[in-house]
Amino acid sequence: MKKLLLPKSYYLEFAAATLLYIVNVLLTLFFPYFTAHKAYYDSTAYITVLTTAYLIYVIRIHLTAKKSASDIAVVLFTFFILWELSYKLGLIHNDLLIPSPEGLFHVFVEKPAEIGADVLGSLQLLFWGFLLAVVSGTILGLLAGWIPRVREVLLPLSNVITLIPPLMFSAYLIMIFSTFRQAAIAVIFFAVFWPTFQGMVARVAQIDKAVIEAARTMGVGTAGMLVKVIFPYCLPGIIKSISKSLRGAFMCLSGAEMLGINLGIGYFIEKYKSFADYRCVLAGIVTVGVITTIIDLAVNKVESTVIRWEG
Repeated sequence: MKKLLLPKSYYLEFAAATLLYIVNVLLTLFFPYFTAHKAYYDSTAYITVLTTAYLIYVIRIHLTAKKSASDIAVVLFTFFILWELSYKLGLIHNDLLIPSPEGLFHVFVEKPAEIGADVLGSLQLLFWGFLLAVVSGTILGLLAGWIPRVREVLLPLSNVITLIPPLMFSAYLIMIFSTFRQAAIAVIFFAVFWPTFQGMVARVAQIDKAVIEAARTMGVGTAGMLVKVIFPYCLPGIIKSISKSLRGAFMCLSGAEMLGINLGIGYFIEKYKSFADYRCVLAGIVTVGVITTIIDLAVNKVESTVIRWEG
């Protein structure tokens, strides 16, 4: 039971976050509009988001006992209060460009199937582009790190290519590949492959020479050296780099989806931007933020579990 109780020094911050959450809900349900707006939306989705955020905060602060959780909750709920008040008091005049909180989150009630399909499409693009890049970049980096002549050819080339933004290749990739989907995967591939390759070369160079000599003394050949000695030695570094590589892939994902494919959250944003429906555009941006955060947290959790001995 004591584990569920917060330290006394946390009560003030917890009470402030809780009070702000309650104020948010009351403002949404009972505070009237003091000006006419073009559109009014049901507040169920917005209140659900507020409640979910509050529950996540409560769980997190009890599990981690970090005051930063309260700080984040206070900032978040204060932001929503100011947004709600600004809208209802008429301080925001452009409904088209800046929707109400209720209007923004009501998009997820109006278009759940469309958003779900686009999120799935984005994850498929990300999966294939990222998987191909990490596997091939790791293998080639392993070979280049071990074989000097391969390294002397590919490393200078990679230093040049990594300076070019991956999206710059998009116009050319569209002409090479038969579908926009393949071109989008290729863009993500370029965003991840060369950094993965360079990181692997650097890790191989950092291997303790005593480990290599000990393996050679035991009669380990080249193939065995690469597979049984060098790769396991570099594996923790590979896992640690996945989170950073994913961020690079996400930076290119939405841009890649705007190449012309008709599926993906980037396509969702681009489509509704062309309709000047910025409520849906903002909903798409929020979706990207939520999905990327969830994946980043999952990757970090796996990383901390798999390479716990690195601690």
